[in-house]
Amino acid sequence: MQSMENDCVRGVLESANGSEITISIPGTDYRLRFAQGGTTAVHPGKRITGHVQAKALQMFKAQAGGEFIEPMVGQPRIVQGMVRSVDASTNRLLVDVVLPMWVQPMEGQHASNFSAGDMVNFYVQSGACFTPAV
Repeated sequence: MQSMENDCVRGVLESANGSEITISIPGTDYRLRFAQGGTTAVHPGKRITGHVQAKALQMFKAQAGGEFIEPMVGQPRIVQGMVRSVDASTNRLLVDVVLPMWVQPMEGQHASNFSAGDMVNFYVQSGACFTPAV
C-alpha cells in the first residue's frame, strides 16, 4: 500500500484479538472498531499508529458541516470529512474524518470526480480495516 506522511492514524490501542482492533482517538470520545489488517506488538493502553482503509457506498459532496464518524463507539457507519488527496491511479481518496482514512468509492464512482478540499459524506461498508504501522 502506498502511503503518505499525513495518512497515519495515531491512537491508543484499546483491544485487539487478531480479527478486530479497537482504537481510541486521543482528545476525543471516539472508540472505533476495525477489522485488523496485521499484527502488532503494542499492548492495550499504549499508543499505536497505522492506516485505515474503507470502502464507501455512494459518496456525496456535502455543502456544510464538519468532520465526524457515527457511531462514536463501534464500527464506523456514517462519516463526513474533507478530501485531503485524490489517488486516481488506485481510485481512492484520503479523507480526514476525525482521522485520516483511505476510502475507495463504490463501483461506478471515481475518485477523480472529487478534489482536495471537497467535503464529502458517505456510508462505510462493513469491514473498514486498520493496519498497524511497522
